[in-house]
Amino acid sequence: MADNVLLPATGTGTASITQATDDVSSVHYPVVKLADGTADATTRIAAGNGVHGGALRVTLASDGTGVVGLAAGTANIGDVDVLTIAAGDNNIGNVDIVTMPGVAGTVAHDGSTASNPITAGGRAVAHGANPTAVAAADVTDSYHNRAGVQFVIGGHPNPQMYGLSITTAISNTIIGPTVGAGLKLVVTSLTVTLDNASTVFPSIVIGFGTASTPAFATTPGTAKVIAGHPGVPAGGGFSRGDGTGIIGVGADDEELRITTVGTASSMYVVMTGFTVES
Repeated sequence: MADNVLLPATGTGTASITQATDDVSSVHYPVVKLADGTADATTRIAAGNGVHGGALRVTLASDGTGVVGLAAGTANIGDVDVLTIAAGDNNIGNVDIVTMPGVAGTVAHDGSTASNPITAGGRAVAHGANPTAVAAADVTDSYHNRAGVQFVIGGHPNPQMYGLSITTAISNTIIGPTVGAGLKLVVTSLTVTLDNASTVFPSIVIGFGTASTPAFATTPGTAKVIAGHPGVPAGGGFSRGDGTGIIGVGADDEELRITTVGTASSMYVVMTGFTVES
């Protein structure tokens, strides 16, 4: 049988009409066009185009009425503007890209933001200006200067700072905090200085250990040593790191320890770092 059927006249003076159908094994399935549902209106609901031809197109109401999660009058989800379909046929797989007004798109290197997904950005702040403070645990912006270069502060929000005074030879002495189970000590800077009046030039080794300081060894060397000197001269010393980067990480339960050989009149050791969960 062929598609479509003829519907008979329903009364005097009426003509028969043809009903559009799809004939499937002698069974006629009606073909229906969708309208927008407004009383006395004939506006048709259009299908998508491009790579999504035949798909039903849906437009969010501008006032949010009847749309779950959208506030009336502002058409938003929480504080985010309503998502909109990007122009053209941009898609990820078979899903249309959505964009947020005012937010640039994620792009490949040297790509254009005109028709791409969302990119991570930040907020520009002028040099010499303080960003607005927020409460602890609140969401905050990532700040850049007006040329787009990000402001970054190295280190840790809760640094551990310790100073050790040495006036005699010591062995396996802890410099910083005692480290418990489930924690690691991260060292970001270390400074050793010797009194100018000292007549002894002590050797020093500093490293991580649960009970003792690792000792220097010949090839291939000893693990967990982060600083040392064979004989610090009077008024001399050495340093590693500036507090903004990691120079050493201990294992669980390991403290930073120091062993010296030779009695000095006065030596100072200063470390900064932080503890972190294993």
